[in-house]
Amino acid sequence: MPLPKSSTPAAHHNFIWVSISCGLYWFAFSLTRPIITLYAASLGLKDIAIGIVLAVYALLPMLAAIPGGFIADRFGRSTVLRVGSLMMLGSGLLYLISSGPWTLALAQLLAGLGQMAVWLAVQVLITEGPVQGNEGRFATFSLYMAIGQMLAPILSGYLADHYGYKVVFAGYILSSVLLIFTSWQCRDEVPPTPGSGEGKAALSMPLGHSAGIIRHWFGKCLGLLRNRSFAVILLTTFISLFIVDVRTAYLPLHLESLGISNTKVGLLVSIGAASALFVRPLYPRLMARLSFSWMLILTYAVSLLLLFATPLLTSFYSIAALVFITGLALGINQPLTLSMIAHSTAPEERGLGIGLRLMSNRAAQLMDPLLFGLFTAFVSLRASFLLIGVLLLVCCAFTVQLQLSADRAPHSHVPYRDKKPRAST
Repeated sequence: MPLPKSSTPAAHHNFIWVSISCGLYWFAFSLTRPIITLYAASLGLKDIAIGIVLAVYALLPMLAAIPGGFIADRFGRSTVLRVGSLMMLGSGLLYLISSGPWTLALAQLLAGLGQMAVWLAVQVLITEGPVQGNEGRFATFSLYMAIGQMLAPILSGYLADHYGYKVVFAGYILSSVLLIFTSWQCRDEVPPTPGSGEGKAALSMPLGHSAGIIRHWFGKCLGLLRNRSFAVILLTTFISLFIVDVRTAYLPLHLESLGISNTKVGLLVSIGAASALFVRPLYPRLMARLSFSWMLILTYAVSLLLLFATPLLTSFYSIAALVFITGLALGINQPLTLSMIAHSTAPEERGLGIGLRLMSNRAAQLMDPLLFGLFTAFVSLRASFLLIGVLLLVCCAFTVQLQLSADRAPHSHVPYRDKKPRAST
């Protein structure tokens, strides 16, 4: 696979290890996420109970994402990566011994926190270094992510069908052990030292001075959120991750209701991830031809088809085609938002920007199961897909309007507007 040129052999070596860590993270995540819903159902959980178990995964990460970004900025991204990989191993052991809702919920809680730390760290690590001309680097990074997402669900479904859910959890443990190894090969390209002035003073306080640190965090967050285009990035991330989580968590339930086996369920989830492999050549060409606003409209229109068309389809092959097409639009979100964050944040604020983005991710993964659990308690699963689709359509319309208003404001603070990334091939 093509790799972007790095400034030095050491940087190139580090890029490979970070990308491998990204692939392992997504392999481990995609190994368990599609079957957690089915495993919870096999334990006798119903509707809202399943939604709560799924939502627990995102609860602590949503609250810890912003502090996690500051911790990564202060103590080093590779340190956060290593701690997160150890937490993932612990969650795997809990998955393995779980036999009821409480142990499963605890495993979900620890897995969510550990995976949040790993995903935050690898994203910040990949945005370090020169900003200009890095679109090929972001797209290649997303390629490793897509490979992990593609391979794991097929293996997960096959193992669940032939050997049981416990063997899938054993695979998650093995993936976490490998991630621990690769995490120790990664290093920070930007030293984990705070910037100058007020930021440096706040971050150099003793950890006991929590009030001053919290005020500093809050002020920095408000500074980024005042940028309407940065808010658009967060909303885009929320919408896209919401749809991806529907694909990995609730599409399997719909497929099971159609009598489709776990192996085929895993294959369908993998098809959605495989479509992201085509983003590597597509993304730079689209960026060269379309504005950010039109990219939003295009990706929203295509990705929302997953929610509106799924209830109407019963054929395995028609659903597979739908998952592939919508996966193309969803796959563009990753390099697009990473590229825009890299262009709109200073290096010492990169952890905070990624932390806010990650909080948006986890908010989507929290709201998805809660809304589905609520809707399925009153209407059918198919009707729930349509209701969620209508809600997200409203969110998409609001986000596009916000982006258009930012484009019309000539004096608005949009750092990347003057430095729109050039496509790299």
